[in-house]
Amino acid sequence: MAKIKIVTDGSADIPAELARDLGIEVVPLLIHADDKIYRAGVDISDEYLYEVLMSGHQRFKVSSPSPAIFEQLYRRMVGDYDYVYSIHLSNHLGNIYGNAVQARSKVPASTTRIELVNSKSASAGLGSIVLAAANAARDGATPDEVSLLINAMVRHTHVCFFVDTMEHLESAGRLTITGSVLGSMQRIKPLMILDEGEIVPYERTRTRAKAIEGLFTFVEDFPRVQEVIALFATTPEDVEKLLEKVEPIFPREKVQIARFGPSIAAHLGSGAMGVMVFEGFEE
Repeated sequence: MAKIKIVTDGSADIPAELARDLGIEVVPLLIHADDKIYRAGVDISDEYLYEVLMSGHQRFKVSSPSPAIFEQLYRRMVGDYDYVYSIHLSNHLGNIYGNAVQARSKVPASTTRIELVNSKSASAGLGSIVLAAANAARDGATPDEVSLLINAMVRHTHVCFFVDTMEHLESAGRLTITGSVLGSMQRIKPLMILDEGEIVPYERTRTRAKAIEGLFTFVEDFPRVQEVIALFATTPEDVEKLLEKVEPIFPREKVQIARFGPSIAAHLGSGAMGVMVFEGFEE
C-alpha cells in the first residue's frame, strides 16, 4: 500500500490535536507582532491573538510561510512517502500556494510524488478538503482515489461569510471589487462567497440579523447538503441564531461549530461570521 502524506497550512483552521491524530502536516502561518515574528499556534497562542483582535488598540500582521520553509519540508519527506498531497489556501487569497509551487520546483526528482492542490477555499472550506483526504489515506485509499476525492471536494465545498466592516479585507488587498462598489459596501454588512477561490459579493444586507438570515439562505439554496459548519470569530452567541434558522432544513445537532483561526480572523475583523457547506457528491 502506498505511503501517503497530507500537508496543509495554518489557514485550514484544523485543531492541532485532530491534525496530529490524522498525521496531517500543518505549516504554520507567520505572525508579525511586537516587532517579532512568531509561528501561529506554535510560538504564540490563539488566545493571545484573539485578545489583540478584540482589544482594537493594536493589530498583528499575518504572512505566508516562505518557499524555503516548504522546500525544507518537502526535502524531509522525500523517500519517506510515495505521495505527498500539499493542499493550500486559495491562490487568490495569498501567496502560500505559489510559495509551495516554487519550493517543489527546487526539490530533486525522486520516487516521492509531490502533488500541489489549490483548494480555492479557506478556513473550514480548506480544512474539510484536507480532513477528507487524510481520512481517506488513513483508511487505505489509493493515490488515485485520494486525488479524485480531493478534486471532487474542491468542487463541492462552498463558503459564505460576512464582516462587520470592510476595513480589514480592503487593507489586506484581497478584494476583487471596484472602488465604487466597495464604497457602497462600507455602509452595509455584505455577504460574500468564495467563487473559484476569489472573494465576490453575494448579497447586500444592512443589519447583522439580515446577514445571519443570508447565511441561512445560502445553505437553503443547495438541493443537497451533507455537511454544515457554522463559523464565528468573536461572537459565539450569534451562532445560536443561525442554528435556529437552519434547523428546519438541516438537523442542528449535525451542524458543526468552529471558530475562524486568528490568522483568518485578522483579515475579516472581530465580528465576522460564516458558513461552510459541503453539498455531497451526486449519486
